[in-house]
Amino acid sequence: MPKLPPDFIFSQASLQDFLTCPRRFYLRYLRRLAWPSAAGGESFEWEQHLSLAQDFHRLAQQKALGISDETLEPLVQKRSTELFEWWTHLCHYWQNAARDVLLGRRYAELTLTASLTNARLLAKYDLLVAHPDGRWSIIDWKTNRRRPAASELQNLVQSRLYPYLLVRAGTSLTGGQAIEPENVTMLYWFTHDPTFPEIIPYSREQYQADEDFLLRLIEEILGRQEADFVLTTDERHCAYCPYRTYCDRPFLPLSELNPEENAELLELSLPPDWEQIGEIEY
Repeated sequence: MPKLPPDFIFSQASLQDFLTCPRRFYLRYLRRLAWPSAAGGESFEWEQHLSLAQDFHRLAQQKALGISDETLEPLVQKRSTELFEWWTHLCHYWQNAARDVLLGRRYAELTLTASLTNARLLAKYDLLVAHPDGRWSIIDWKTNRRRPAASELQNLVQSRLYPYLLVRAGTSLTGGQAIEPENVTMLYWFTHDPTFPEIIPYSREQYQADEDFLLRLIEEILGRQEADFVLTTDERHCAYCPYRTYCDRPFLPLSELNPEENAELLELSLPPDWEQIGEIEY
């Protein structure tokens, strides 16, 4: 059967793909098939949304790096009305959070990696803030059209991997000084609900639970045979999956989904190179 390349690094995208649909993981990372377009106007619309999301992340990165709003704003206005609305929300949040959540040294679009037994893990952070008092904030920009429930966010691989890797590999940023789990907070900020970000605290107990979870998940993936990478039984996950055309799954109209309940299901998987920039070794 096809095997993962020897230099493969597990990311939140690949691990979440496996949990969502083992077959998607197989097609994307073991077979390494091209990312096809899923037919249908709604899928095209979602791809357009993904393009705007990528533009927004670049804007947030440039803002974090100190490029002035006066320089960026004319470019945003030319792009689209929706992007300009997101940008306006971000600027308001930035101003309000400048003395607490955003106070400290900022690391934008930074990647950390670390080994875990016979595998490597990777996390690419939208924004890390090292506060003067030793606390760390992980800020992730979300462009979902509907805000997922708190329980959905807490159960994402990202909510477990990102704090874990910051504690595990963050000494690359501190000159060797350990980052205590209790000093780490994960914050999801939403373009469509900018006033109330989702804040998830971390702890020593959660750090150990996350390590056990990641170990078991990676061992399960590496131990599977080709026939074990089965299709998900929840066809809602297929609605906007770009690999749906390989699986002969019927098109599921958006009208059959409840976006209020399934906001995270409607997010397209990101391109494979989304998380592969700016790596810092541990």
